[in-house]
Amino acid sequence: MAALKGAVTVALERSERDSLPRTSLFVAGLKGLNLLRNLIVDVEIDLVCSYESKGTLCDSYEKIQDLCRSHGARFVARSDLQPSMLEGSELIFCAGWQFLMLDLDDRYIVFHDSLLPRYRGFAPTVAALIAGDTQLGVSAFRPEPGVDTGAILGQEALQITYPATIRDVYRRLGDAYGALARRLVATAKTGSLAGTKQVEAEATYSLWRDESDYEVDWTQSAAQIRRLIDAVGWPYMGAKTRYLGEDIRIEQAEELPDLTFVNRQPGKLWVIGPTRDTADVVCGSGLLRITKATFADGRHVIFSSLRQRLGR
Repeated sequence: MAALKGAVTVALERSERDSLPRTSLFVAGLKGLNLLRNLIVDVEIDLVCSYESKGTLCDSYEKIQDLCRSHGARFVARSDLQPSMLEGSELIFCAGWQFLMLDLDDRYIVFHDSLLPRYRGFAPTVAALIAGDTQLGVSAFRPEPGVDTGAILGQEALQITYPATIRDVYRRLGDAYGALARRLVATAKTGSLAGTKQVEAEATYSLWRDESDYEVDWTQSAAQIRRLIDAVGWPYMGAKTRYLGEDIRIEQAEELPDLTFVNRQPGKLWVIGPTRDTADVVCGSGLLRITKATFADGRHVIFSSLRQRLGR
């Protein structure tokens, strides 16, 4: 299924706002925050509902509340939401929302950061960046009981070149979220939204991730490890390994030309930089230079001992 390309670059005129469908947002995390940022200026928002997200470095919940206050939008915590609060809403957009929703109707539209039916499921952008995909995107679809299986209402595609950090890609995806949402609102103004059934034969899936998925596997290539580091950085906790018996988080790294080791042993340090804040590590193929790493308490890692094998 071809993605609908091209972003809406002209904001909706202020005079049009009152005639647009009344819209509510269920948003959480950085994805939800980015959608709200890209929509709140152009669209009349009835209500914004959110909850505190865990396991990230970005306090999106507070930022969502602040954004609502600054634009005069009504904010409701998920725990305080009542069905009657949504009675006036004609569209309900959901982004970054991780809770099951009951009593769904045609007002609900879910935003998913992949070009469905590819990467149904969890953390699709992280999975795509680790895999090295060059085309990412956003889909809007009608929710139904299956995992991200509903009819597609629209898509926005992004071309990616590497190296690419999750921070920068999420910023670009936020623009795509907003462009797609504005287009759907404009379309709904003149009629009903028509969906396109997904092609099941093209479906792929992305599993949920936990703390063990941050672990660096030094038997992989330097390119693969670099993509992992870039894909699970801010707003996530960061790729981790062990050095001198402590967990460290690798925030930045770069690939180096490989050397021919007659006894290659991935994870061993090869060179420590002159200021000891960088270290070159032997990988399954290639070398990786760690240029920024921190301990759990935030201290910058100083590589004081060369004869170490990372990951132990």
